Amino acid sequence: MKGAVVWITGLPSAGKSVLAERTWMRLVHDKTPSVLLDGDAVRAALRPPPGYGEEARADFYETLANLAAMLARQGLVVLVPATAHRRAFREKAREVAPRFVEVYVNSPPETCAERDAKGLYAAAREGKLGGLPGVDIPYEPPESPDVTALGGYDEVAVAKIVRAVM
Repeated sequence: MKGAVVWITGLPSAGKSVLAERTWMRLVHDKTPSVLLDGDAVRAALRPPPGYGEEARADFYETLANLAAMLARQGLVVLVPATAHRRAFREKAREVAPRFVEVYVNSPPETCAERDAKGLYAAAREGKLGGLPGVDIPYEPPESPDVTALGGYDEVAVAKIVRAVM
């Protein structure tokens, strides 16, 4: 089996990580070699910690894309739930991946704000946080995603992702 990078994008709290975990569990069940590279977990593991300015985000997403591509070239299906709010970030990931599947978790901003466990939307509304994609910096949704999911619990989307990488 050939490796692939499955980049799962969407607004913060759209359900990217939930969808990635559910997809990863399905792949594990099917004995498909796979790994989950959650953008937040990778960001927390890097030293020095990457910032959130435009240049720091570009560097972080390029690093994440290169890491995912490296693992995909070793035959793994690499699930990457990460906002990557600019299309250019995701296009760079596509360029380095042996195979690339773009998944868009299409959740309305109001829904994302309601289920925001990290309190990012509230902090942005109160002026305590700047640079939140979809709030005070633009989020550029994919123009032609391979799969569109309606939140993290979209089982039809999970099945489509699994078919796309098999």
